[in-house]
Parts: sequence; C-alpha cells; structure tokens
Amino acid sequence: MRANVFRGVNQFGIEEVERPKAGPGEAVVRMTLTTICGTDLHIVRGEYPVKPGLVIGHEFVGVIEELGPGVEGYQAGQRVLVGAVTPCGQCRACLSGLLSQCGHGGGIEAIGGWRLGHTLNGVQAEYVRVPSAQANLALVPDELSDEQVVLLADIASTGFSGAESGRVRIGDAVVVFAQGPIGLCAAIGARLMGAALVIGVDGDENRLKMARRMGVDVVLDYRQVDVVREVKQLTGGGADVAIEALGTQGTFENALRCLRPGGTLSSLGVYSGKLELPYEAFAAGLAEHRIVTTLCPGGKERMRRLMEMVRSKRVDLTPLLTHRFQLDDIRDAYALFGERREGVIKVAIRP
Repeated sequence: MRANVFRGVNQFGIEEVERPKAGPGEAVVRMTLTTICGTDLHIVRGEYPVKPGLVIGHEFVGVIEELGPGVEGYQAGQRVLVGAVTPCGQCRACLSGLLSQCGHGGGIEAIGGWRLGHTLNGVQAEYVRVPSAQANLALVPDELSDEQVVLLADIASTGFSGAESGRVRIGDAVVVFAQGPIGLCAAIGARLMGAALVIGVDGDENRLKMARRMGVDVVLDYRQVDVVREVKQLTGGGADVAIEALGTQGTFENALRCLRPGGTLSSLGVYSGKLELPYEAFAAGLAEHRIVTTLCPGGKERMRRLMEMVRSKRVDLTPLLTHRFQLDDIRDAYALFGERREGVIKVAIRP
C-alpha cells in the first residue's frame, strides 16, 4: 500500500509499504479521509522524536476492511471514526478514567494513549491497523459525511477538552491564545460550555477572520494591541479561564498574566525546550491560580458524543477544511500547511 513514511528530519514522503493485517483485538480500516495535524509538523521537523520508518498521522475516517479475532459487533464495510488517542479500555489508567494515559494493559503511561503516528504506524496511508479495536471503532451515522467528522478525531476533541479541563462555567470570560485549528476548537468548546465572552488572540489575519466566522466574540491581534491590558479591560480584571493552544513561552506567560486571581490556565500546547514560570505573573504562588494540561481524549464513546454534537447541528467544523489534496501530493500539503500559505487552516487528504 501507499503510505507517508518519516525517514528523518524533513525527510518523508509516499512509499510502498506492506499492508497491515488484523491481529487479535485489532481491525484494519481503509482510509477514506485524513488530514495533517500540527503535531505531524513537529515530527517531520525533528521537534518531536519518533522512530524513522514510522507512518505519520493520527486523524482519519475510513471503512472497516478486516476484523481480527475477538472484535465483536462490527462488520466489514462499516464506516468508522477512530480517535487520535486509542486506549485499550482495560488497563489501570483506562479503568480509572485516564484514557489518554493508557498503559496498554499495564499501569499508567504518560501520553500512552497516543499511539497512531507516534509509536504505531499512523493514518496517512491507504490502510490503518487499529489497536484495541473494540474500544476505538466508532460507527459513523449514515447522514454524516467524512468531512463532517474527520476533525473530531483530534483537534475538536483536544480543543473542546481545553474548555472542559479548564472547567468553563456559564457566564465565564475565556481567552484563547492562538487561533489555529486547536485554538479555534477550544474557543468553540468554551461557547458550548456556556462562556459569556470568548476572546481569541492571534497575529494571523486569516486565522482572526476564521475566528470571527466561527463565533468568537472578540478577536485581538497581538501585533496591534497589548493583549494582557485589553483582556483585563474587557473582562473587568481578568479572564476566568485562559486556554493556551500554541505551546510557546510567550503565549504561556501571557495566558497566565490574563487570569484573574483564582482563574485557571488550561494548557493544550505542545512545548519544546524549557518552559519557565514567571513568579510575578504567578503572584508568587499566592493567587490560587490553577494550571492544567490535557491530552486529546480518545476512545469510541468520546467520538460518538462528538458526532452527536455534529448530528444535532451544534457544531460544524467543515469551514476549517480549507484545502484538499490527494495522498500522492502530501508533501505539497505539508508545505502549504507548514508555511500557512493561502489562508490554510486544515487540509483534507484523500487516498
């Protein structure tokens, strides 16, 4: 089959590789739509280490091709959505409700639930082997298209979880730093949870425009205004929840500085290098701030719930799919996405 294989820093592309087979508890799914995540960019740039020879990617929807022994209640030909995080459903972490930290039958493993395109071959390929299929194959309702559900696998689940982990309440003021795909979904999630005011921060005019289109109440261009001062003025002293969706020292600090005493910083960014905590922004540890981090919630029940939000027309993420490519042209897709050309937000890739 054809697959996008990582070979080294900025060395990746379509190769012919062996088609996977379904072992016990596994399924093979024929990919019908996939996309590129910011984490994939971190991988190809060498900013997040994976082993050479790995098939990249973790967001896809497809059709069941083969079921391994022990997988019940499914049949070949059914359309399924599989989350970027694929918990086993049986280990200590899963049974404790920490699905993202799945230990694959053992205890608890940090970011252990993220396997596709990380420790196992990923989804930018014609066929994908899905581990722990019973816990991870979510049937797609007939009335929903591939494009309506593919972004639920990661960016929606992750973005919404930023608001969930931040415990956004009815009437809250929320500021979201970075209006890329994850940040946009975090802003949408904050509105779904009842925030009265959602502020989006970015420096890319195309992303600020998309934020307005997706319902963000106020957008701030950090190139033009003092974001911390503006947020405090808009919120009467500070945001209840600040969501950091980029993963840089600057956005982390500004998110912390925007909080009111007792507020929560919900961090979704993937950080590299050293992350420092400025004591004055942290009020020397006395402001009762709460800092939480989150890995994308996965598993079939999470995917089912997100699809129900789409089916009930509470959420429509299709405007975020701004560009479309074929699998053979995936290097062009990476270049466009990585360089943020032509107003790109997310790319849709078909086999």
